[in-house]
Amino acid sequence: MASAKIIELDETNTCKICDNALAKYSCPKCNILYCSLTCYQAETHLECSEHFYKESVLEDLGLDKINIDAKAKMMEILQRTHENNRIPGSDPEEDGDIDLDDIGPFSQFVDIEDLEEDLDSDDDNFLDITERLAGVNLDDAEQVWEKLTEDEKQDFVAFLKTEDVAKLIPSWEPWWLFREKNVTELNDNGESDFKSKCPNLNNIKDFLSITNKTPAACVKYNLINILCAYAFTARYFNGEHSDFAHEAVACISTVSLALKKGHNFEDSETSIKSVEQECINCDWILTDSENLDLMRDDISKILKGPNVQEKNFYILCALTDLQNLFKQAQQKPNNLKQNEFGFSKQFPNEFFPHVQHESVENVKKYLKKTEYFLSYAKDILDI
Repeated sequence: MASAKIIELDETNTCKICDNALAKYSCPKCNILYCSLTCYQAETHLECSEHFYKESVLEDLGLDKINIDAKAKMMEILQRTHENNRIPGSDPEEDGDIDLDDIGPFSQFVDIEDLEEDLDSDDDNFLDITERLAGVNLDDAEQVWEKLTEDEKQDFVAFLKTEDVAKLIPSWEPWWLFREKNVTELNDNGESDFKSKCPNLNNIKDFLSITNKTPAACVKYNLINILCAYAFTARYFNGEHSDFAHEAVACISTVSLALKKGHNFEDSETSIKSVEQECINCDWILTDSENLDLMRDDISKILKGPNVQEKNFYILCALTDLQNLFKQAQQKPNNLKQNEFGFSKQFPNEFFPHVQHESVENVKKYLKKTEYFLSYAKDILDI
């Protein structure tokens, strides 16, 4: 396994914003070197970063027609921004008079007559957002952007930069987190409910129908290396890895040496550490110790299974999901713009120039390996 490298800071690799850390990224707009998101959003780089967020907003508003849920979320953000900007008493259906109590402790600084005049002149700007967007092609980002008030544009961009935006994207809960207790609760069909959330198992060939050769001891640890890469990637894409098969396969193959290079591992700890090291070494995968600790917890749960009787069940489910992912990735996308929303739009390849989709030939090899590991896990594997 590769050892950690000590890199000395100099003019060519030092963050130009904090001047105190190794620069891992470069701004796609101004090409300045920076080390982290904090530096990217720093005051000295604010003009450039805000321009990037504005472009992201424009692109987000131009969602593909099939992405109805994403449009609904976008409308929710716009509506919330609009409602937050309302001043009490500005609703045309309410009494036009402004109550000083609504303004609060700042009432002594407010000229009520001037404020009422401003509100009257801006009535058109405070029409309900759904009314303003009526008849507008929501697939045309420029049209939608023009319908927003200046305050809404600024607040919308600022909102995307806050942690609050994450609340609109619920965290994915992996199916392998479930562990049966001693007494299993059964649903009406008499089957354990957790299985309905797991990938459906395909028909798995018997191991002896694939080969008569006894598998080497390293096969088990190579499998763990691949499962670690799968678990990390599934989390990395927030459970939507199947929607971005080509990018997900690129991520898995990048961090799994057993899959991509046929590397053999001698024990489970080495196979797991290898994935951690490859995540750290990769210049387009953003991770930290918390993500890697979570990956270790995930692989532990996958290897334990849902119960003692079906110890390998989660392993089979993960490999089946991986098998389906490789089958999707064998098909070259006809139009890369069809998925310009979600993870792949927010982080397009032009911002991560080293991300390359795996060739169809490589994906076929990965699929062949996965089919072997499926049969191995079904008939041979003993964790």
